[in-house]
Amino acid sequence: MAEKYSNLDAFNRELDEFVRKTVPEELVKLHRRIALEALRRIVLMTPVDTGRARGNWQTTIDVSPETPLEEFDPSGEATILEGMSRLEALGFGSIVFLTNNLPYILRLEHGHSRQAPQGMVEVTFAELREMFAQPVE
Repeated sequence: MAEKYSNLDAFNRELDEFVRKTVPEELVKLHRRIALEALRRIVLMTPVDTGRARGNWQTTIDVSPETPLEEFDPSGEATILEGMSRLEALGFGSIVFLTNNLPYILRLEHGHSRQAPQGMVEVTFAELREMFAQPVE
């Protein structure tokens, strides 16, 4: 009988180790995937005149930027690539900030442009909820 418990204890230790290692890694992958999809959608939905609004989306980990950039990115590609690069530093329990500090970004979010009459961020979050929400069984 003691051998049975010994095997069970060993199994439980192995299972605990697996969970401690694997669950955080998988959560970070999912977090990175969601953040990247949010960034991509928000940037590409951002209206374009000069490209400054698209070029000002900043992706940071654990610290929110407080100033606008002097970047112009009409296609949004460079902004998305920069964000992808920064998301590589994402760790378990980290917070991702997708920030745009231009003074007029709220007007764009609230439909000021005919290019994005529903905004960018709220639309993206609604889409992501739909994409990533899994019913609990």
